[in-house]
Amino acid sequence: MSDTSVRCILVNFRSPWDMLERCLDSLYGDSENPGCMVTLVDNASGDGGIDQVRKRFPQVDIIELDANLGFAAAVNRGLAGASERYILMLNTDAVLAPEALEKMVTALAKAPGDVAGVAPKMMSSSHEGVIDAVGTVMPPTGASFNRGIGQCDLGQYDFSEEVAGVCFGAALLKRSLFEPERVGPLYEGYFLYFEDSDWCMRATSQGFRFLTVPEAIVHHMHSGVTRRESLPFKYRLIELNTLKIVVRNFGSPRLAARIVAARSARLLARTLIRRKFVAANLSTLWSLALSLPRLLKERRALARRRIVPDDRVFRLAAGEDAYFDTVEYRPHHTIDALIDTYQHLLDRGPDPRYGKLLDALYRLRREASGGLRPALDPETRSLFAAEPECVRSLLAMAVSEE
Repeated sequence: MSDTSVRCILVNFRSPWDMLERCLDSLYGDSENPGCMVTLVDNASGDGGIDQVRKRFPQVDIIELDANLGFAAAVNRGLAGASERYILMLNTDAVLAPEALEKMVTALAKAPGDVAGVAPKMMSSSHEGVIDAVGTVMPPTGASFNRGIGQCDLGQYDFSEEVAGVCFGAALLKRSLFEPERVGPLYEGYFLYFEDSDWCMRATSQGFRFLTVPEAIVHHMHSGVTRRESLPFKYRLIELNTLKIVVRNFGSPRLAARIVAARSARLLARTLIRRKFVAANLSTLWSLALSLPRLLKERRALARRRIVPDDRVFRLAAGEDAYFDTVEYRPHHTIDALIDTYQHLLDRGPDPRYGKLLDALYRLRREASGGLRPALDPETRSLFAAEPECVRSLLAMAVSEE
């Protein structure tokens, strides 16, 4: 593979040096990884990190912005000078395993022409054996999330499959689709969060698809950089950008209006009744109201390019749920997370062992929902004794917290 066939776009804003170094080392420091060109776009960090990059990785192309323009704008600046066939989106808190990029490139090169990009299996670097993302999910509620997040990795996603989208924390995409006459650049109306969901929704509405490449492993510290930001700051952006995605991208005006009304009502309830995130809720609603004329104009423009209904994307959300605490940055300690994990495995083919494990998990859940404390009796302990440590640990914590 030519070392100019892939361009990696990294956006940096005050990433800790050891994190940034590990990320770049995974691109340059392992001979098993194919070479690629790297553009690092710095959002006016002002912390000296860029000088360290220049010394340690002189081959990196660096774009220094005068202000923090947000993720989407920074990516678009990096894309402007790219001519390579593929774009590797990678966060600075992600580390490629050996051969991960090569496997993604091979998969995308062999994929049908309507495949816009591929998603690796992203594993949590903070929680052993826990999935961070294998593609993304877009349910009819508009609240997109990482597919498989918080589940123990037992191989339930170890098949190349179509997914609603890819997480731009690590994904390989066709550069030509970022051209204005095609899917286009990232939408700069988002400062942070869900830029990838918006782009993927636009791509799927135009008939493109996304596939997973689970044999390509990327280790990711979920929100490794942004977790230092205040909770109200992140909460506001997540709420606002979810509403923007729905208004801009959902094909059904009736569904979009219903979601916006429901989510707006919840924001008001949190403000007036629960008195939680009051300033963030009011700011979200005000910002949405101000941006609505522009969003509706953009919606009409995007609708003219639509050839595929959203139902195709929504169907891919069936059976998926998120099991991750975005405040504590840890998997949810719930029996439901394990039920979904083993149900995915059982769906692959009948296996009496998975059936027995599921029966035990459903019993524990019934006990918990009936007000009883779930009991790990000797038979249940014996049944799960051979399961991976991730499963045994999650089960023990789930039972103790029920």
